[in-house]
Amino acid sequence: MPETVLTRYVSSLAQTLERDYGVSAETLYQTAGVSVPCESERIPEKDAEALWVAASDLAPDGLLGLRVGQSVRYGTYASLGHLLVTSETVGDALRAACDYAIYVGAAGRFELSESADECRLVYTPIRPDWRAGEVRSEAVLLPFARFARWASPGVAPARVYLMRAKPVNAAVFEEAFGAPVVFGAATHAMTWPREALMRPMNDANPALHAMLKEHVQAEMPQNAATTKRLEHYLAGKLGGGEPPSGLTIRDAALGLNVSVRSLQRELERAGMSFRDILAAVREEKAKQLLVRQNASVQAVSAMLGYSEPAAFVRAFGRWAGVSPTEYRRQHKLKYGRES
Repeated sequence: MPETVLTRYVSSLAQTLERDYGVSAETLYQTAGVSVPCESERIPEKDAEALWVAASDLAPDGLLGLRVGQSVRYGTYASLGHLLVTSETVGDALRAACDYAIYVGAAGRFELSESADECRLVYTPIRPDWRAGEVRSEAVLLPFARFARWASPGVAPARVYLMRAKPVNAAVFEEAFGAPVVFGAATHAMTWPREALMRPMNDANPALHAMLKEHVQAEMPQNAATTKRLEHYLAGKLGGGEPPSGLTIRDAALGLNVSVRSLQRELERAGMSFRDILAAVREEKAKQLLVRQNASVQAVSAMLGYSEPAAFVRAFGRWAGVSPTEYRRQHKLKYGRES
């Protein structure tokens, strides 16, 4: 099934462009070469990407991502938005956002890591050649800072990391996020004090939350509810500072709270296998680590769970047709730039 994005979310882009830049929705869709969606609840990701690229060209002040992020309300995310605000704690809401990000769109994924002192939310575009990546990522991250402050008073990011070069109007970004911003970062990310995860949500409602969770799972794009959750699970296991564990189908089934047989059946219906999905996630993560984080071949091999670098190099050659070092050389100049 083609990757899709909630039409309601894309509509917030068109509304922002018209309100803040005086550009009509009709002009946006014409510039992007995309048909205006009728009653469809979702549009293809390729159309959403074209709309973001066109909008970035039509809003040259570099603030489009912030303006869209400020316009987003939890209702923009439909059922998922209500699921998040009825969570019991800030941590529960962030984990749910990571688990069900595919509900809103297929362009990127969230990863939440926790240490003794802080929690870190990283947003990673799925494709290295993702266009309009800076503004799209900023539009995705900003609502998390705003929602957290609104849903649990006193919760604010400790620091925000953006991949764009430091702009002349850097203070505008810090004011919007309500936190210091590090520009030119290796990833798009946000950190909070560890204790923020335990803060109760204003509108916590366990019974309603459970009902909404079932509703969101039922509304997930077909074949994505399981395969995308599996991809997210595996991505969370790979790419850390230590060799990963939990990369078997039994580990994944336990992590997704389903039986091994149920997971196998869902993958069969989608025409996929656990091994193929693991390979695809490893490929994606390898490319990100090589280009965005400039990690060494040996380090990437270990972070992806290979027994030795040579095994990783062979696998990467099958994926990309070139060695990891050559792939990095070819893509280094493209890293972090808008197309």
